[in-house]
Amino acid sequence: MASDNGQDGDIFNRAAPASISAHIVDFNDTEVKEYASYFVMTNKDILTPGECADLLKLVSPPNGAPWPAATVTTYDSYQILDLNSRFFILNDALDIAGQFPIIHNETWRVSQLRHELGFLKYGPAQCFRPHCDGQFVDEDGARSYLTAHLYLNGDEDVEWGATRFGVDFEHPREGKLDINPTAGSLVIFQQRDMYHEGVIVTKGTKYTMRTDVMYEKA
Repeated sequence: MASDNGQDGDIFNRAAPASISAHIVDFNDTEVKEYASYFVMTNKDILTPGECADLLKLVSPPNGAPWPAATVTTYDSYQILDLNSRFFILNDALDIAGQFPIIHNETWRVSQLRHELGFLKYGPAQCFRPHCDGQFVDEDGARSYLTAHLYLNGDEDVEWGATRFGVDFEHPREGKLDINPTAGSLVIFQQRDMYHEGVIVTKGTKYTMRTDVMYEKA
């Protein structure tokens, strides 16, 4: 749905960058071999840096007002971004749902991204403690099995602030895998038993967008 100000159509009707690429993490090649059967995929250049900057302008509070705690939506209440046109369709056979569908002889397939988008802002000394993402079920019975996390800035703007996957976060010598924020990059990971944290930001301000990959029963 387009907004009355026309800005969102100007941003997201553009062609997807030709440099888009995807990489599935093989945890056997990391320090977190406990997650060898788990799913994480990184995607580069989903949005250009200019599109990220334009999106931040659209979702930031007007007149320089502070951001509310937790997540925010756009102030005109419109959905302004449809990543489905730039989204890599996932293999429906991925073992991300656990034993529940197998026990009940069910098949679930990727349907779309969740319409609601969450935008987050992390300043210096802010972080997100270790957790697993909860599953979202909509009114039609579709449910989420994957989280999609889009970085809207990074590298030259932010120090630290990685998305970190691990099993034991209390001991620094235990294995971890860091996905560092880069503007326009997307990380997709399973919600079931996938422990992760947003590492503390030491300099700058980190902006991200979060949504869910929805599945429907076949």
